Amino acid sequence: MDSISATWLIEIVRAFGFAGFVGVMWYFDSKNFRKMLAQYKSDMDEQRKMYASNVKLVESYDRLAGDLKDVVIMNTQVMTKLVDAINTNQYCPQVRLEKQAKGKQGG
Repeated sequence: MDSISATWLIEIVRAFGFAGFVGVMWYFDSKNFRKMLAQYKSDMDEQRKMYASNVKLVESYDRLAGDLKDVVIMNTQVMTKLVDAINTNQYCPQVRLEKQAKGKQGG
């Protein structure tokens, strides 16, 4: 209760009886209840904003994960080509010449 004095409460009880006292108490209680509801609404609005921020964060992470997947796939393809090139060894002139020479002799 904001600023209620004991003498004021006694005057209310004398003038209006117990029902008046209950009415005054109900008034102040509902006033406090409205304050609590306003604070609760403010808290829920803030929580809604946090959820919206989290959704944006998850969507950004999803795009990043998709881009990372594409990079991994491209790297795997390039590494496969590199392994094939190493295995066939077509880039070393000495080995290429030896293979050509063996091919002519064996054929």
